[in-house]
Amino acid sequence: SVGDAGVPHGELLLAFVSAVGSNAAPGTRDALAVAVAHDGLLEAAATVAVFNGLVRVADGTGIQLDAGLDAASRETRSALGIDAYGGAANTPVDGGSGGSPDQPPPPEQPLPTVAQLFG
Repeated sequence: SVGDAGVPHGELLLAFVSAVGSNAAPGTRDALAVAVAHDGLLEAAATVAVFNGLVRVADGTGIQLDAGLDAASRETRSALGIDAYGGAANTPVDGGSGGSPDQPPPPEQPLPTVAQLFG
């Protein structure tokens, strides 16, 4: 089904990801453990932790959106108000030097690109 992301136990995995960090996690975690056993639960939890860590590193370093993701997500970011967040100052607006309409431009020293950080 569409709700299972096309993977075995997908609905339970998606529910687990959604529940991490909330009071819903214990029951969801227990249901997932029954379906995928202890090792499967550990793998799912480690995957969630890695993605959480990557997002925190990206936020902490002020990582910029690349041009393709910037363009592809512009309407969604606007609709959700994401461009008003402080981190939006790290991504150029309309090809400019950086900064969102609600944020000051970044420092004169250019921030590294994703490729520079991880290349």
